[in-house]
Amino acid sequence: MKRIILLIFLFGCSSGKTLYEEVLTYHSLSKEQKRIDGKVVKEKFTVDKKTGLKHGFYERYNLNFLTLEKGNYKNGKKSGMWKIWEETDQIIIEKDYDNNGKETPLIEKGYLKYPMFLVEERDTLPQGLLKMKLEFNNECNLIDLKILEGIDEEFNSKISNEYKRYVRLCKKYDIMIEECMGIRDTLQINFEL
Repeated sequence: MKRIILLIFLFGCSSGKTLYEEVLTYHSLSKEQKRIDGKVVKEKFTVDKKTGLKHGFYERYNLNFLTLEKGNYKNGKKSGMWKIWEETDQIIIEKDYDNNGKETPLIEKGYLKYPMFLVEERDTLPQGLLKMKLEFNNECNLIDLKILEGIDEEFNSKISNEYKRYVRLCKKYDIMIEECMGIRDTLQINFEL
């Protein structure tokens, strides 16, 4: 009797069909995209076998494994929160498809990090305080940035350019900049290991 039950159980499990199939595709890019991303983009997603529609986790990325887009599909339509790489500004945009497609840009504060070219070129990283005097107009446009106290010329220049980029992106995507709101007019960043 135990054998029969075991056989029925195994037969029942083995005859069940999976509802979803994982798909991995490769796409050629346009000439303009090739200059930026390389030659191929990969997509990884699941498809409902009955309907043939995308359903479940989706990811699109290039061969350098830079994620270009990821999120979930529900019956062939984008659903929930998606992260999309915004090529022009090189930032991630979160888009909530369950909330009328509301977009939230995630702007990295690169000026708070050691510049990668310094990490690669130098044996020791510079340490110390970088103090910038900032001046904004009434529309939150950065008018002037002066280094009051710095580390070295190359480092100071790179960090101030990163801050200017951050301000430009915040302005473009209508994100409040603390320094513009009069909370402070100097920015101090302590770079220590």
